[in-house]
Amino acid sequence: MNRSNFLRSCLALGWFLAQAQVATACPFCSAASQTLSEELAAAEAAIIAKLVKAAPAISPDADDPAGLDANDPDTGMAHFLVEEVLLGGDKLGDLKQIEVVYFGENEENKRFLISGVAGLPIDWTTPLPLSPRAVAYVKHLRPLPEKGPDRLTFFMQYLEDKNPLLAQDAYDEFARAPYDEITAMVERLDRQQLTGWIEDPEVGPTRRRLYLTLLGICGQDEDIAMLESLLRYDYAQMKPGIAAMVSLMGIHGSALGTTLVDELIRADVRRKRQCLDALIAAYLKLKGPEGLPLIEGLFLSNPNAEYTHVYATIMALRFHGEESEEIPLPRLQQSLRLVLDNPEIADQVIPDLARWEDWSILDRLVGMFKESEEGAWVRQPVIAYLLTAEEQPEDLGKRATEALAELEELDPQGVKRARSYMAFGLLARGGKPKPKTDPKSETEKAAESEAPVGKEEANKETVVVAPEAPADTTAKAETTTLDEPPADAAAPNRLMIIGIPLIAGLVLVGVFALLLRGSDARSPHENP
Repeated sequence: MNRSNFLRSCLALGWFLAQAQVATACPFCSAASQTLSEELAAAEAAIIAKLVKAAPAISPDADDPAGLDANDPDTGMAHFLVEEVLLGGDKLGDLKQIEVVYFGENEENKRFLISGVAGLPIDWTTPLPLSPRAVAYVKHLRPLPEKGPDRLTFFMQYLEDKNPLLAQDAYDEFARAPYDEITAMVERLDRQQLTGWIEDPEVGPTRRRLYLTLLGICGQDEDIAMLESLLRYDYAQMKPGIAAMVSLMGIHGSALGTTLVDELIRADVRRKRQCLDALIAAYLKLKGPEGLPLIEGLFLSNPNAEYTHVYATIMALRFHGEESEEIPLPRLQQSLRLVLDNPEIADQVIPDLARWEDWSILDRLVGMFKESEEGAWVRQPVIAYLLTAEEQPEDLGKRATEALAELEELDPQGVKRARSYMAFGLLARGGKPKPKTDPKSETEKAAESEAPVGKEEANKETVVVAPEAPADTTAKAETTTLDEPPADAAAPNRLMIIGIPLIAGLVLVGVFALLLRGSDARSPHENP
């Protein structure tokens, strides 16, 4: 598989997994680990403890390669003094000490968070070392509101904390928070602090995505210029100047460092472009529709734009189509239609245009299908688009049916595959995004809820296909499904298809973790 197809497969998988999410969290963030709040919520007991007796030293003469003695029941067991009970006091009673597997070193000022689940005795997890500042942080977690701006405001102060445990936990809280809760923080965000973090080269791309998202919420006109300068920061535009500098350095006999200078500039451009999706989304949120010509010129209609940059742009426009109201949907459709001129990535935007009910491109997509080679990436989303359009009323549905019949003669297997995906619920639902606010009164809503729903209205929802997987992964589905399944057949839920294997894998990981418990990897060298 070449690099382009590999990237396409990865992006398609990411798109599909994103569609399976139950709740819409921070659109450009991804949590790295379970938060401390989630750990406490899953526990039935939790304590702050002090290490009073370290585990016995590892014997160099033991049979085990790790130096452990399998016949010694105290191998790896350290003794901890219970200093404070955070959770489960009724289960712990007057418990003063516990024994837990722990191989870490003891330090005078260190305390440990140890949680456990019910058992006889309680099954304690790996102790998590805490500095005094981290202890105070953990004690504040349980009294916090379960959700909302008040909760996120607490974590805001720890986003760039010197303690890596606290900084990571605060970021993960934002990454899991629904986007509407993040937008509700608009009056509490410090835009100058956010711009400082965005421009700080020490801040990694993962966190910069979050800070760009937050700046898009609270930013002002002067921030638009900064974001625009980041968008224009491109190696291709700087290349003539770099070439002139290299030539000048060669004339003066200092050409030995020219390669290093060139590579440093390239690396800096790559670093800033790692957050391109969040950068474009923030820029358009502040600039509005007037910012689209710049984005279109740099990425969508630029034949030299990198595949990953175009895809990041699509993700940003998808965010504005689904989550934001700054740009009208017809204007976003206009921008996405430009991608249809790029055969390398045109297949990625067809599902969006179908979901946003842009039927103006029906004839164009049929032409693209006919001009493409057998097995081309663009064919599957075109067929799914037509299957969606076929369910529309009047002339549009008729035109789509006729087009499908024509294309089915050219590619019967492709049409069969699309119908199979639809039968198994693997295709994204069509229809325009729901409005953020409902203008109807409560009386009108109540009246509508009591009115019977007609058959035509109940069947109004449509579907579109996710980007097609490589051909070798679809052959099995092709041979094990029917062209037209029974109408009453229940389609497997996407979350079940993905979630059951995932849960099984997590259970196995948990079993191994219990067998191989050691010092917690989240903070091996925690700062005070």
